[in-house]
Amino acid sequence: MCSFVAVVFDNASKRGNGRSRERTPPPKDPEEARIALRCNRKELELLDSFVADGEFESRSELMRGALHAFLRARALSAAPTPRVDSEGLMEVPVRLRPDEVATWEAYAKTIANGRPVADLLAEAVRHYEHKHELVDLAKHGRERVRDAVDSRAKVHALGESGRDLERKGMVGR
Repeated sequence: MCSFVAVVFDNASKRGNGRSRERTPPPKDPEEARIALRCNRKELELLDSFVADGEFESRSELMRGALHAFLRARALSAAPTPRVDSEGLMEVPVRLRPDEVATWEAYAKTIANGRPVADLLAEAVRHYEHKHELVDLAKHGRERVRDAVDSRAKVHALGESGRDLERKGMVGR
């Protein structure tokens, strides 16, 4: 595991001792911000083995991927879990198009005696779940996701095979 030390290269003026207690403002363009990682020789050899295997184009790409995975995992673990109310119900956000919201609001006002739209949506979900249409839809969705993951793995394997052939001089771009 690398010990990460962030260093921002911000083109600041030269300092006498190389260190300053003053904080420099962050660069105006986020694309100019850079970090440096200090790793020992063994860690660098491990990083280079991933690059040599062709899994990553460079150390930078590998570290960006690792950073993105870490940030995604941390964000997901920090996501608050919805609160359960006194009736044992949990409120969840639903994304609808404006015309769909207008339709549900009109339905709530004219047919459902002014009941809240959230209650009507929950009732609709329960109704379709009861009919197993929602369960089948979720099952179908999971199958599609698995198929997509398999397809991505096959594309990745084909890409790796192509890069191996290029390295061996069998084909060129």
